[in-house]
Amino acid sequence: MIALTTFRLTTSTKLLAAGVALSLSWIVLSACECDNTKEQDFPGFWVTCIGNKPTLMTYNGDAAVQVSSDPAGNFNPSQWDCSKDPNSPPQAKSGAPDFKLGSPTGPGPFARPHAAAAHTYSFIPKQLLWLPFTPFVPPAAPACLPSFPDIIRTNHLQNTVSRVATCPFKVVVTIPVVQNPLQVAITPDASTAVVTSFGDFNGDGGAVTFIDLSTNKIANTLMMPDFQTPNGLAISPDGATAYVGNFTSPGQSILVINIPTHTITATIPISAAYPSAMTLTPDGTQLWVGSPLAGETDIIDTLSQTTVTRLNIQAVGDVAFNSTGTKAYITSSASNPAGQVFAVDTSTYRVVNTYTVGNGPADISMSYGDQFLVVNNYNDGSVSIIDLKQDKVKTAQFGANPIGIAFVE
Repeated sequence: MIALTTFRLTTSTKLLAAGVALSLSWIVLSACECDNTKEQDFPGFWVTCIGNKPTLMTYNGDAAVQVSSDPAGNFNPSQWDCSKDPNSPPQAKSGAPDFKLGSPTGPGPFARPHAAAAHTYSFIPKQLLWLPFTPFVPPAAPACLPSFPDIIRTNHLQNTVSRVATCPFKVVVTIPVVQNPLQVAITPDASTAVVTSFGDFNGDGGAVTFIDLSTNKIANTLMMPDFQTPNGLAISPDGATAYVGNFTSPGQSILVINIPTHTITATIPISAAYPSAMTLTPDGTQLWVGSPLAGETDIIDTLSQTTVTRLNIQAVGDVAFNSTGTKAYITSSASNPAGQVFAVDTSTYRVVNTYTVGNGPADISMSYGDQFLVVNNYNDGSVSIIDLKQDKVKTAQFGANPIGIAFVE
């Protein structure tokens, strides 16, 4: 039996409660009469000088936010002159687009409205894509812009590396390298391409080639001893260190290479045979190493250059992390006919989820916002999209043997 208790309020208590309710309703009503934010009053961009660099600015609410000092949309820093005052409006050069001028704290007195909708496009740099809000990007004419990225690719059977422009699409230069180039990675400042070459199949050692991207010429070729066959490759976030997987087995290892000096500074023995799938955590503190031919996945601490632990995840094609580095996603073709992606908690090294994808998953990449994972399934010619928020997987057939993933940044 449940006992019910009745509370009786005195008249003074009722009046007090009514007063409080009226006060709260006034607060709510007054809160609805909001003033526009600066972002609403000025939903566009302006250009200012910060540290002698022309900088594209916008508002996030009432806060002025730096968007980019690099080319973005139809903003080209070379069209503005900041040589007179490092924190004043720049001088527009001939042909500069129609941006308002202002200080780092705000634009000039007149807001420029949004441009009318048109069938135009512009390349959106990573700085804009990672913003916590959606900025207004001025439309660019449907023409090629200097901000469009180039592609650096290895031509395995031709023993060359090609630099390909994407707009217009053309091969800029083809550079001969040591036999059987496998992987290529770019330093974060885009100054150097590092290329691993397997060498020949008679035991002659491979090489690591450093290409100066400002000149498209080889800066140095680091030849390996006999039976040293570089394959997997990862570059530290500061661009100073390359981690190269020595594919030779037995004797497989990770070569630690100083990029500025082009020298091997350490060799880390590992258990995973034929290391090719190598990915650094976002902060560069750990290197996760796997291989399609290995029976486990090695995790290396980059500071101590020792193996932290080994995961019982076999036949690994690739590893991707979320932006905070708290989750790792590892593709495995150990099961048949469907492959798997293992979600691993990087603090406990425990598998917290498993996703079924196509046969022979190879590359995996995390999209912006940490919501979607894209997986190439080499064996059955499909691509899987993992929606991490809805915890669902969609796999579509594309034919051929898809390999390699790149997002336009």
